[in-house]
Parts: sequence; structure tokens; C-alpha cells
Amino acid sequence: MILGILGSAAKDSVSREILLRAGERLTRGGSRFRLVDLAVEFPEAHRLEEYDEPPPGSQTAQLRALAARCEAAVLATPVYHGSYSALLKNALDHLTGDALAGRPVGLIAAGGGPRGAGTACDQLRTVVRALGGWAAPTHVATTAADLVSGPALDFLDARLDALAAELLSFPARAPDSS
Repeated sequence: MILGILGSAAKDSVSREILLRAGERLTRGGSRFRLVDLAVEFPEAHRLEEYDEPPPGSQTAQLRALAARCEAAVLATPVYHGSYSALLKNALDHLTGDALAGRPVGLIAAGGGPRGAGTACDQLRTVVRALGGWAAPTHVATTAADLVSGPALDFLDARLDALAAELLSFPARAPDSS
């Protein structure tokens, strides 16, 4: 399973649309794609006092279990003030340091302009490395303007194809059975 983690609270966000497009490509490539909408499935702030031993069924325990079972992940975020969302940051902060060990991770950021989105992807590369993961070389930094038919959408589709190919070509790691 490839885990798609959406760090946007907006129901019609660009980051959601791009993550779903990535999920379609991964599914066509033979993988099962599981979207985790943090705003819906994990809406509460994670409890810091539960970090070391999260109670069964808690948001932290559930998110850690999903991460343990995935073969790869895709992180998608809107860009706020040149960085990724607090919703995504809060979720990632409650994963353990080896949560993505040996697994490829795709990065998607949607901002008002391509430079801010690229910066958010660069910041997420550091976080992926801290979680033991391997950030795919191709990231997708995008804006709403890229979703309009024409050269921009063609380029976006090509980058999504490249990202999916990188994730699917990474040597499979057996997910934990937890």
C-alpha cells in the first residue's frame, strides 16, 4: 500500500487534487493507494503526553500503524508563508524516528507560486530523512494555474508520471504487520 497523506483542511484544495492525480497513477502502476485526509481522519491535535506510549485507537497509534504498513508514502501540502501546513507538521511530529525507514516518499506542495511550493518540498525532504525515508528525486511544486488545460497541465502530468515511476521503481520493503 502507498499511503497518501493530505495536509490540507480545504475540501477542494489544489494539494488534494494533485495528490489524487498521483494516486491514480500509482494505482494504474499496480499499487493500492490509501488517502489519509488529516483534516477528516486526524482532526484533533495529537497529545504530546501520549507520544511514548500512545493508547490503542488514539490518532497517534492509528497513524503510526498506517505508516508501518505502507510500502511508500506521498506527502501533499498547501504552502503557508513559505512552508508546509501545521496539520501535516503535527501529524509527522507524532511519528517515530524510523516511521518511514527504507521507504520512498513523494512530495507534493501547492502554493500561490512555484518558488514557495518548491521551498516547502525542500523542507519536507529534511523531515523525510529524519523519519528514515528516502525522498524521491522528483517533487511536484504546483499552483492552481497548472490545472488549466495546456502546456502547464502537460508539464504537471509529466512530473506526476515521473514521481509515480520513481516511487514504483524503488525496491519493495516488506511493511510491518502491525
